Amino acid sequence: MKWRIAGAAAAACVMASATLPAAADVPITLNAGIGQWYMDSDRDLGDTVTPWLSLEYAFSDNWATEVFYAKDDTRYGDNGPVADLETWSVNMLYYGGSYIGESNRIRPYLLLGGGEIDIDAGAFDTVETTVNAGAGMRWMLSSRFGVRLEARMLHSLDEHHNDLLLNAGVNYYFGQVEADPVPVAAPVDSDGDGVMDDMDQCPGTAAGTRVDSVGCPMPVAKVASIKLKVNFGFDSAIVEEKYFTDISELADFLRRFDDIEVEVGGHTDNSGPESYNQTLSQNRAQAVVDLLVDTHGIGADRLRAQGYGESQPIVSNDTREGRIENRRVMATLEVEYEE
Repeated sequence: MKWRIAGAAAAACVMASATLPAAADVPITLNAGIGQWYMDSDRDLGDTVTPWLSLEYAFSDNWATEVFYAKDDTRYGDNGPVADLETWSVNMLYYGGSYIGESNRIRPYLLLGGGEIDIDAGAFDTVETTVNAGAGMRWMLSSRFGVRLEARMLHSLDEHHNDLLLNAGVNYYFGQVEADPVPVAAPVDSDGDGVMDDMDQCPGTAAGTRVDSVGCPMPVAKVASIKLKVNFGFDSAIVEEKYFTDISELADFLRRFDDIEVEVGGHTDNSGPESYNQTLSQNRAQAVVDLLVDTHGIGADRLRAQGYGESQPIVSNDTREGRIENRRVMATLEVEYEE
């Protein structure tokens, strides 16, 4: 009889696992198996094997509640009457580890609860309130299917008997077996520079700033320029003192941008022979170069004196004022740089 009941319990477990869809993810575990009673010696009842069933509901990864039921028969003494042995209980279970995980893992647990034990031998019938305590282990063969080993003690509050029940069985879990996906936060561009925060190495960029692929400001191209004009007296290549400040500013510019070279161009009006004017213009250009080298320390290899004679007037030589303007040295620089 008892083996037919055990077979039916196992079949019920398998059928339930087939009929309840796993996709439902209900946190319920169905357990069924065989138990071995070791009865308190004061009861004078024989130890016996019993089938059992239980149903668990998981509140969390660690806590579950269980309704447990077992029923079979035994005998009083060696040849005494047959007695029906029935017990039920409601227990709290605390598991080590999570319900969610891979297969081939062990989940130990402790249980504590209460219920009843009913012993019915016809003329003699007793129903006793029990306190249950025990420990067990669930070995998950897969993420849902496993086996269960357990030992629980039933203490009778009415008769003060202590009965031991050792259980072995199978279980099937209908709950969630995969962790919830971690929500992916929408990309955020806090400073509005077009680069998302998770890639932005320069957060807080000011609005309108041009940035590179990692959100850092790109160098801003700027232009620096300077123009030097030194006028000379008639037939003279001597630099007048009033132009020393302008020449000093050119020297500062050359020190700031120390990788550029400059041409210093000398010019004359059209008074006198053309060949003479060519030499005079060269001397005027050289006079300015010498001041930059000797007074301000600019490298001579960065400077080139070039005389143009009377070939490049900026105004007409027909007037005295025009000829004064044409007697000159010119240097013009324009530099593009980034900062």
